Amino acid sequence: MKHRLVLAFLSILGLVPAASLAGTHMSTGSACPMLGPLPACFVVLAGYGLVLVSTLLTGRPRQVVFLTGWLPVVGLAVIASGFELTAGHVCPLAFAVLPQCYVSLILAILIGGTWASGLLHFGDP
Repeated sequence: MKHRLVLAFLSILGLVPAASLAGTHMSTGSACPMLGPLPACFVVLAGYGLVLVSTLLTGRPRQVVFLTGWLPVVGLAVIASGFELTAGHVCPLAFAVLPQCYVSLILAILIGGTWASGLLHFGDP
């Protein structure tokens, strides 16, 4: 149960800035990098939302929903952080100083670690 609460808390920490960035993108059309026709912040928002929903589920559906949300988030965070390190100014800023992809990467790692810890200790994170 503790792992579910931590996962819910961490996913909300990811949802809030992702929703804010998605709202900014909807009004300006340029806040997020595009993944084909889809803004990356929409993918991240959906991913954190699925992680949150997974905390309400049990059994195999819970794992499938978690991974469906978490894998794109962590993948995008790794790729965007790499681009930010090599090219610079790829990610929008969080807190006016830190690239948001770094924040998302840290959250995604914490979420993945919490999920894996619950899986190893309890069989159902």
